[in-house]
Amino acid sequence: MELIKTLRLLSNVLFFRFKHGDPHAVDRHWENYWKSIEKTGRGGQVLWDNEPSRASAEDLLRFQPHMDPSLPLLDFGCGNGRQTRYLVQHYPRIIGTDVSPTAIAKAREETPAAQKIDYRVLNGLDTREMQAFHDEFGDVNIYMRTVLHVHQKDDQPRLAENLAILLGEKGTLYQIELALCALDYFRTLPGDSPSGLPTQVHNVIRTGATSVGFDPADRPRVYPDSRWQVIEQSADVTINTVPLPHGEEGHVPASYLILRPRPQGAVN
Repeated sequence: MELIKTLRLLSNVLFFRFKHGDPHAVDRHWENYWKSIEKTGRGGQVLWDNEPSRASAEDLLRFQPHMDPSLPLLDFGCGNGRQTRYLVQHYPRIIGTDVSPTAIAKAREETPAAQKIDYRVLNGLDTREMQAFHDEFGDVNIYMRTVLHVHQKDDQPRLAENLAILLGEKGTLYQIELALCALDYFRTLPGDSPSGLPTQVHNVIRTGATSVGFDPADRPRVYPDSRWQVIEQSADVTINTVPLPHGEEGHVPASYLILRPRPQGAVN
């Protein structure tokens, strides 16, 4: 039975990989994903779109003491903006960005005008876009929830270096990421999709996005000590998903990092 489940999963992953092409094309894959979404929120199709009390409110307690409150907060990879709309209550200026134009359109649609959140399309792998963003907004703090793991390993250091452009001299980065065992965790839950996974997880796979996870031991490769100062870290946290088809939230193993870029030329 376990072999059949594994073959079922692998056949789906390979089918969608061939269908959608290059796993490095995160902009195309996430646009495919957000175009497929009809319902957001706790009872919706988006795996991570839980109520802020079960998501960004937990993160806020970790990162807020370490961030310069005079800087804008950037929700990098904001999706439909649910966590952004919570965080704007705690920061005088907040910006939400996503690589998917459809995600940004949903975020604008779901956000009351009174919240005055600036949403932008931004590709973290495009250095010119990132520099132009910094030219416009200056140094920012960054909240990044489950973004790095869907970038392929050879793209991750480039994303980190581009994030350093946005942070500038005063910004701080908070990153929370799925553990390498995240897929194994989801396989332990009741599945109701062609891949045998919960539908909300299958929704990601079928649009071509490919997760490679993030191992905290791999941090020096992505965020080398010569370039980054680690302020705080933990590999003993979870990310709470929306309720899955079996009626309960998933509690996915995760890790977080709080980092700042070192001034160019600084040594450890």
